[in-house]
Amino acid sequence: MTNQAKNSAKEDRSETPITSLRDLEYRLGEDRETLRSLARNWRAEYTPFQQSKPAKPFQHEVKVGKVRNIDNPSKELKRIQKKILNRLLRPVKLPHFLFGAVSKRCVNEHAAQHLLHGNECVVKMDVKSYYPNVTSRHVYFVWKQVLHCSPAIASLLTQLTTYDWHLPQGAPTSPAIANIFLASIYGPVLEECSEKNITATAWVDDLIFSGKEARSVMELARQALAINGLKLSSRKRVILNGHDSKVITGVRLGKKRIRAPKDKLRDMRAAIHKLEIGQIADYQRDKYISSLNGKINNIERICAQDAQPLKRPLIAALSLSGA
Repeated sequence: MTNQAKNSAKEDRSETPITSLRDLEYRLGEDRETLRSLARNWRAEYTPFQQSKPAKPFQHEVKVGKVRNIDNPSKELKRIQKKILNRLLRPVKLPHFLFGAVSKRCVNEHAAQHLLHGNECVVKMDVKSYYPNVTSRHVYFVWKQVLHCSPAIASLLTQLTTYDWHLPQGAPTSPAIANIFLASIYGPVLEECSEKNITATAWVDDLIFSGKEARSVMELARQALAINGLKLSSRKRVILNGHDSKVITGVRLGKKRIRAPKDKLRDMRAAIHKLEIGQIADYQRDKYISSLNGKINNIERICAQDAQPLKRPLIAALSLSGA
């Protein structure tokens, strides 16, 4: 090994296993007593609460009763978890089928993976209660077997990144750990997809398959998850064939490019029409117009071609009203 290579190896320790507390202290820039104290008193470091699920892009209403449990780590624990994320988890190279919560991968790129099979079958499945079912045992497996930490370090990092023996909702580290865990168990599914010319992707807990034989891997995906204690939501399973409109993580598959969903474009035209005919009260106008502009910008990020026909009538409506 050349001197330059040796120096590079010494400087870049991000991909080498952590086998000692001293190494962990060095990488996180934190002393071991701080880490041990937070791990030991983990119950006191969380303040769980329930939160109404936020509206998805373009969604006007949230169904009553839809809430999610937020485990809510303390400010100090979250600070440590951010260091764990940035210094230990983000350097991990993830396979290309993973898109959600992965740096420099977005919904547009995710949906574009399926354009090749846009006129064929698209299967969408959802992992049920994903974070609550990724247990401390799974997280320890990630730290010990996948990232090759020593047992003591894997145990400490597991305590720092789990709550009540599962992945915590609201912890910065949870999406990255979930991605690494899914990648570690998804091999048989990906191999089957490769053999059958099926495109497979995942956006956190959303699993997408496209291709003529996309339906054929549904059972294999179910088994791969079930072996590891995870279940698929039968209520959220969607199979789209032929000329069905295919929307993946808020992006529609067009013939040759990604497009904005048709129902969202229809809703936007209706919303602009309300402004044109004066149905919006004066006290609501500024907020309403700001919301319209935000949604048009969202559409433009997906497909500029779909945004232009909305911009023109909005500008005309504003000109007529003197806004």
